[in-house]
Amino acid sequence: MRTTALQMSSFAIAMAMACIFLLSSANAIRTSNNAFFTSAFHQRSPQCAFMATATSKQRQPRSQRRATRTQLAANGGMDAYDAQMAAMTASRDAYEAQMASINQPTATDEPTAIDESSMPASKWTGQNSYTQQLLQEQPAAASVGTDYSNSYSQYSPSNIDQSFAEEQSYSYSDDEATYAAAESAIDPYEMQFTNYLLSLQHELETASNEMNDYSPPMEAMNEQQPQPHSPSLEETTPSIIEQLDEEDMGDKFLKMVSNEVEYKKLLNQSPYAVTDIEWRVLIQRFLDNTEDSTQKKNGKFKGESKLNRKLVPKKERKTVVLLGTGWASHSFVKLASTYDLRVVVVSPVNHFVFTPMLASAAVGTVEYRSMTEPIRVTNPYIDNYVEGRAIGVDVEGKKIQVQLTSLSTVTGAFKGIATDAPCRLDPEPVQTSIVYSDDGAITRDKSMGAGDVIELSYDHLICSVGTSSRSSIVPGAKEYCFNLKTSQDSKRLRTAIGEALEFAARPDVQEFYYPDEETKFQAREERQRRLRIAVVGGGPTGVELSGELCDFFAQMCRSPDGAYQRLRDDIEILLIHGGSDLLPSMDTELRERALAALQSQGVSVILNTRLKEVGQDFIRIGEKGTDVVQTIPLAITIWAAGNAPVPFVKELLSQLPESAAGSGGRISVDQWCRCPTPSADSFGSIFALGDIACFEAQKKYETSPEALPQTAQVAGQQGAFVARMLNRGYDMELTPPKLPELSESEAFSLLRVWLIARGLEEAPGFNFLSLGLLAYCGQEEALNQVMVGDVPLFNYSGKLAFVLWRSVYLAKQASSRNQALIAFDWLRTETFGRDITRL
Repeated sequence: MRTTALQMSSFAIAMAMACIFLLSSANAIRTSNNAFFTSAFHQRSPQCAFMATATSKQRQPRSQRRATRTQLAANGGMDAYDAQMAAMTASRDAYEAQMASINQPTATDEPTAIDESSMPASKWTGQNSYTQQLLQEQPAAASVGTDYSNSYSQYSPSNIDQSFAEEQSYSYSDDEATYAAAESAIDPYEMQFTNYLLSLQHELETASNEMNDYSPPMEAMNEQQPQPHSPSLEETTPSIIEQLDEEDMGDKFLKMVSNEVEYKKLLNQSPYAVTDIEWRVLIQRFLDNTEDSTQKKNGKFKGESKLNRKLVPKKERKTVVLLGTGWASHSFVKLASTYDLRVVVVSPVNHFVFTPMLASAAVGTVEYRSMTEPIRVTNPYIDNYVEGRAIGVDVEGKKIQVQLTSLSTVTGAFKGIATDAPCRLDPEPVQTSIVYSDDGAITRDKSMGAGDVIELSYDHLICSVGTSSRSSIVPGAKEYCFNLKTSQDSKRLRTAIGEALEFAARPDVQEFYYPDEETKFQAREERQRRLRIAVVGGGPTGVELSGELCDFFAQMCRSPDGAYQRLRDDIEILLIHGGSDLLPSMDTELRERALAALQSQGVSVILNTRLKEVGQDFIRIGEKGTDVVQTIPLAITIWAAGNAPVPFVKELLSQLPESAAGSGGRISVDQWCRCPTPSADSFGSIFALGDIACFEAQKKYETSPEALPQTAQVAGQQGAFVARMLNRGYDMELTPPKLPELSESEAFSLLRVWLIARGLEEAPGFNFLSLGLLAYCGQEEALNQVMVGDVPLFNYSGKLAFVLWRSVYLAKQASSRNQALIAFDWLRTETFGRDITRL
């Protein structure tokens, strides 16, 4: 056993010594090969001689190199970019001057040495992985003794002996043959670097094919890049210098891809990541909803205040006049504390309508009353509702003029009631009559009697009147186009579609009633005209309406039980859009999916086209950029292309300072939704919400603030935000609004303690939290872009997205009553079909 152990030990020692010998031999061979290759490298490529001196010093410690890279990556790599571009320009100028002196022999015919440190840079370091190895800055003179080796580089030699570097002093003579031979030598490092540039160019060209917006910089780069052969140093170096001379390539394009954010913008991708979610806003929104769940019941049960422990409302309540019954107004009324506020609602319609489902109601998928809620039912404890339209305002006097809606009944029982009776209660009548001119301006005729206009006083005026259709910009559109903004618009459109089907089924447009071919052709053309529908606008409203029309006609014309199955081949739906993509607010993949889904159902989508004129039975359209106009005969034209301010907004802007005028005729507001007013006494008394408010918000990766979109999400969140501020009792005349000093009995209410505990002695500004975008395309296919704020989470399309679309619409209904009615309508439609009865 001992002998065996000794033999094994001796064998192990021998094997260890053999391994050490082999490793030492391999290390020696590798060192000699490096020396040989480096010598050949410097002899064949004189431009790379500076690397010998650059690597003669000991490399920096790893921690120091990491710190250097971190500093270069600061500010998205742009600090390094600016410094290195300046140094590269100086190096290039020095190099050109050196080359010029070489080409001109001196009087003494002495050989001239090239200062290799003045040569142009070969790579640039930055944060983005695509540009880290594009151009590398080399600092000034190599003789200073600084380590010039690039820690990122995989091309430059890193271990060259100092004695060898001192021997490699290469100089040029005036012998042209020797100089040409040295220049034409092909360097493997140079070749590798050039191939890298070509591979990078190929990747950027691939991205450029998908992004036409940045094609000019890419075309410039295509013209300047060398072809994929093994170019010499003489060919490669001037091409790089030529690229640096171009302003677009050297500045604009490199800045574009110098960091991850700009590179994502180049590829039309969102620069936001999950780490950009504003968790503070989410937490505050959760706490606000907790407060709202208690505060919205405040004063709605026998006047009892749950938070202030009072049985009756305040005697000195502030009067809030609320204009409109849209999304902002509905959110405000639902959350307003009637214990603290006296709320008066003014609107020509007495109900809130769930506008995203107007397209469904227009074809009978759901009924009108299933998606509406009377404003008095939303909050039965509001002080009053006035059915009328605001037509004038006294900003300094804090009064508003309202034109009452004319009440007409079958019996006429409401005519002649004492409009001029003495001892009338507030509001008082105004001795004037309102007349609207063709341009929407308001004029007053004081010669008319009183009774149709009243005047209301307010402490706070909340203007959320919404917008009207912008159909007046096209000749004939206002007279002949159907709109889709109210429940009445949806009802009129449903009636028109039913009429179109009935008129197309009449015998006078059937071919078998006529003997000759010409008359048969005319009858067929007229029948097809009666069934041709044009939808103007490729936004969410236009896309959803087109999808709903496809579902409706597919059910009505299906075989064998369709009510209008003989008209199946005559129906045509046109979707006309002035842009190049449908749903411009959604991501590119969802836009393409929307286009494919509609076209697969037979919708004729016409892009990059303007509506020129609308007639009673025709439209004229023209492609953008051309003078060609096409006339299309049809029966129904639906306007879903744009919005315009209502006349009262123009009237209000005329009473406000010039700074109140925002983009698109909207009213500019601050971060608390307050309008600027002529004096400090009236400041904080007027709020603008929803579609008429121009609220500018600064996004994280944008250089300038942008106005929030005119969507239901924005309006609903703004209405709840203002209701919350007034419920809390902030002094809205201050900036920022603050909680007032209260008496000892009120200073320790539960609401005030809650606000102080949250640090809300000053009112926070409004923060819009987007939850995504939804759109329906027909045939049970929808598009979902789920977001949290500005951060996109995921996109869905197809059947699963349709389930999510219906779930969100059902959950967002005004009340549980509406949810039950909508669910029943969907079940009825799937089971029994849509109702086509004309009442």
